[in-house]
Amino acid sequence: MAPNIVVVTGFGLFRDYQVNASWEVARMLPATGIADELNINLVTINVPVSYKDVDRIVPDLWDQYKPVLMIHLGVSHLAKILTVELLANSHGYCNMDIHGNCPNNESVVNNVIETGLKIECTDELDICTSHDAGRYLCEYIYFKSLSINKNQTIFIHVPNLDQDNTAEKLAEKLKCIIKKLLEQISF
Repeated sequence: MAPNIVVVTGFGLFRDYQVNASWEVARMLPATGIADELNINLVTINVPVSYKDVDRIVPDLWDQYKPVLMIHLGVSHLAKILTVELLANSHGYCNMDIHGNCPNNESVVNNVIETGLKIECTDELDICTSHDAGRYLCEYIYFKSLSINKNQTIFIHVPNLDQDNTAEKLAEKLKCIIKKLLEQISF
């Protein structure tokens, strides 16, 4: 087993989504040959769209796997291509999760954490960047991981799946992003 572990999470179903593109892309990633090509141990995890589950799962993933890179994926109906989020906020969450819960923002000081990873928009990568992950579970999971290790965490929004954006094509593009990110990390 390769000592360099990369964890990629995708979310489960929520609202009226019959398929969550983030999980479909994460699920397809092993088929790209990424583990052998990059000499990593790839772990993919389906995370429920639940604040309490994120509170429990994120620290457990860091403790259990000690990954060199943590990548969280989420679907966005606004995304047309893979969108790398550069920062996350600690509060302002007002949308209910799948259990009808929402974090208590009253006692939380607004804090913003920016990822320590650098990624540039290029034709080769076919991505864009954003400073607004949406103040829902996507930004919430990102903030939780950035709080643990901002230099090894990134969040990427994936578009809804369609003819041009199949899970297979997006997984191949994600593999290229992971390769670029791993070049920045000393392990």
